[in-house]
Amino acid sequence: MRAIRSFFAVTLGVPMVLRAQTPDTLSLLGRSSIAFGVGLIGSREASATAGGTVARASGEAASLSFSHWVRPEIAAEISTAVLGAGATAGFGGGGARVDAITPILFGLSYSPRALALGRSLRPYVSAAAGPYIYSASGVARAGAKASSEAVPGARLGAGANLFVARHFMLAVGGDYNVIGHFRDADPVAAHPDGFGMTLGFGVTWGGR
Repeated sequence: MRAIRSFFAVTLGVPMVLRAQTPDTLSLLGRSSIAFGVGLIGSREASATAGGTVARASGEAASLSFSHWVRPEIAAEISTAVLGAGATAGFGGGGARVDAITPILFGLSYSPRALALGRSLRPYVSAAAGPYIYSASGVARAGAKASSEAVPGARLGAGANLFVARHFMLAVGGDYNVIGHFRDADPVAAHPDGFGMTLGFGVTWGGR
């Protein structure tokens, strides 16, 4: 009887031990990445008149982010971007002005194993919050002037990371920014809330 019990114990225990020793190929724990993104949607316009030139871009123009996976499926992120940038220049001493919205966001990204398409393609959802900073500077005959204003905001996003090689990745994602009201921004940049899409390229290291 003791031999039979020992046989069943070994039979049931060996698969559990092997499973525990099998490496988690979908774990992202310890991996880090730096990614640069460019906006895929948004409006771009430029005009020139007798008085000067105007250029304006709405939506996300470019972004930079750092991610570090603190759990097998969860990454801590810090990111910044350029939203709603513009520039004007007047002829004949009319002066010049440039402005932009730059967020500094801290958040988390979740890449569930259940949605993984192998080790390389990892869909994700993310949430981040932080200050959105509107900065403007201008030069005129009377002198130069610079100002900035910060309001709280948040960003919700979803997309996918494609780990092409050990140290290279591609990313595509969509996000929605919810931003407070800027009191001193020009009419175009005063309400920058909205949806955006980005295509990113990055380097990655660490992890398994």
